[in-house]
This record gives sequence, C-alpha cells and structure tokens, in this order.
Amino acid sequence: MNDVSIYFDKRKIVLTESIEAHFNKQFGLFTRYNSLQELSKILEFFQSTTLVQDVFISGRDIQTMIDEFSCMFRFIEAAGGLVQNKDGSYLIIYRYGKWDLPKGKLETNERIEHAALREVSEETGITNIKLGDLITETYHSYRLGNATIIKRTHWFYMHYDGSEPLIPQQSEDISIAKWIPKYQLNEVFNNTYDTIREVLGRVEVVK
Repeated sequence: MNDVSIYFDKRKIVLTESIEAHFNKQFGLFTRYNSLQELSKILEFFQSTTLVQDVFISGRDIQTMIDEFSCMFRFIEAAGGLVQNKDGSYLIIYRYGKWDLPKGKLETNERIEHAALREVSEETGITNIKLGDLITETYHSYRLGNATIIKRTHWFYMHYDGSEPLIPQQSEDISIAKWIPKYQLNEVFNNTYDTIREVLGRVEVVK
C-alpha cells in the first residue's frame, strides 16, 4: 500500500512504512510510534503548533496506521470521479475560487461506487456515466464546530460518451462545470487542492 497523506489545510501528516525514504526529499518532523498513546501525543503536538509544516509518521503497516489514526477523529466517507469524454477531455468544476472534481458524501447505506456516480451526475448534470477503476483514496481535514473531521474520498476513473449540456449544481456553490483538454490541465493543477493534485498525479494527466 502506498504512503497516505492526510491534509490539514496547507500542512499534512504522511503515514509511511519507510520513513527513511523521505529523508532526502522532504522537510518536516520524522517520527515513529508504537502505541495509540504515542500516536495521540504526536497528533496533539501537530495540532498545537504551526511551526512544523509536515509530519512523517511510521509505525505499523499502512492500513493499521489508518485504522488507529481514525480512532482520533470523526471520519466521513465520500466519493467522486475523474471523468474523461470521447474527445479525451476531463470534467472539471469550479467552486469556492478553486478548480475541483465532482464528489460528495455517501448517503446512509450507500455503496461507494453508486455514490461516486450519483455525485458526479448531480454536480454536473450528465447521466449514463461509465464507472472505471478506483484511482486512489485521499484524506483531508476540516473543522465542524469544535471537532476535527477527516474526510476520506474514494476517487474513480469514469468515462462519458454522451453530449448532454453541463449544468453546474449551484446549490453546492458550483459556478462552472466544463470539459478541459489534457494540455490545459496545468491551469487546474495550479489552482486546486492538494487532494486533487494527488488524484491527477496518480493518473499522470499532468506532467
């Protein structure tokens, strides 16, 4: 399993099985833990100061670290998609001043794959989207009252062969939905979220 980055605004915590692999190419705090109590202290320190930009943590295997990390926060599951049409362009939305990909939270007892297709359709107005492979899962945090929420988003590759007009979902503050050719995706990459850069990087649509 690949390293997992959990984004806290402009900072991140990276869960990794090989902390040494980051020594020469990253700056930040490098640490290991052997118990939930130790992990809790690391997270408390990270949240108490902004002097440390990024923290790289190793402990057990990645999945176990994710499970233990999730005990510290409220987790919300979401799903979305990177949609490519028959011309090779990608479906991008614009929301809150940044380029984004369509996504949203799972409904009660909803399957991840169904949620991904539903959210793409609701936020952009297109139907009959074909579901492809899972690209990756991304993690980011936000505040809700006094609680820190971690949202895990499952990203799928999708295909669309239709010609329906794009209708941005204004109730979700989406002002633009458009097809962008691959050669223009650098514009998106330069004004988007770290999680979206991670998705685009996984499928190598931006060099």
